[in-house]
Amino acid sequence: MTQTPAPARQATPPAEPAPSGGPGRSRLRVDVDALFVPALIVVLMVALSFASPYFFTGRNLGQILLQGAVLGIVAVGATFVIIGGDLDLSIGFNVALSGIVTALVIVESGSWPLGVLVGLLCGMFIGLVNGMLSAMLGVPAFVATLGTGTVCGGLSLWFTNGVTISGLPPTFAALATTEFLGLQTLVWFMLGLFLVGGIVLHRTNFGIRVFASGGGRDAAFLSGIPVAGVRLANFVIAGGCGGLAGVLLTARVQAGQPTVGTSLTLFATAAVILGGTSILGGMGSMQRTFFGVLLISVVQNGLNILGVDYALQQVAVGAVFVLAACSEVVRRRR
Repeated sequence: MTQTPAPARQATPPAEPAPSGGPGRSRLRVDVDALFVPALIVVLMVALSFASPYFFTGRNLGQILLQGAVLGIVAVGATFVIIGGDLDLSIGFNVALSGIVTALVIVESGSWPLGVLVGLLCGMFIGLVNGMLSAMLGVPAFVATLGTGTVCGGLSLWFTNGVTISGLPPTFAALATTEFLGLQTLVWFMLGLFLVGGIVLHRTNFGIRVFASGGGRDAAFLSGIPVAGVRLANFVIAGGCGGLAGVLLTARVQAGQPTVGTSLTLFATAAVILGGTSILGGMGSMQRTFFGVLLISVVQNGLNILGVDYALQQVAVGAVFVLAACSEVVRRRR
């Protein structure tokens, strides 16, 4: 009986070498981007420690964290909004109005817990209005938040007649100034918020939806993600962070000031972008935002330690903003 010959085995084609621009190179690029700001912070700290014997001390390092605490709290909320593909220009005025509302409620009612609660709700309500205008009604976020920010700034001045509200109880101040393990509770609030924000952003389904909504709204919507709801939630989170920052800042300075914190919008946006989050949305991390906040705080603290004139400090901070914008352009071109 004649046996049928087995079919010849087809030769397996040799594996093609990975292109030079493949995953390995991409991973290296991501790692370099992630390490750029931390390395810059280390270089600045080393240089400032040689420039001043007072910089690299335990007390001053704690002061760096304290100076950046309010900015960090605001930047956590801004990270959600920017990764989601939006921009919140009202968050600094949110801080001012929430602080004013907190101080007014405490003075009128005599209850600082009630004042804290109302201040937080005030911030979240501002975020809700931003979200309704932008996510639900389709008003561009830039225009909507600029408008609500202007309203908040006007209300802060109207409620106070431009006068600082004082006479707050010492127990309220303890909310932000009590020391634990060498750091004030204001710093612990910031660190805890970064931790919680990082978990929500990178370890939950909601965080996945935030990245998807920022990366491509049409594609996210077609995949079943409620893009409008996610954007609304981002604005509420940012508003809540602004409210918390206003409450804690008021507790720290023991006064409600109508213009305090209004510059935080630019600083928070710069910190987020400088840390590596794309202003176009869809890319970023909470860890990088923390390093962006730390870089700005190190620059400000170092200039103060060196006794640099305030006008020149503004020039240096402006240069940091320009660096943030340039870093975004460079990342997009790569």
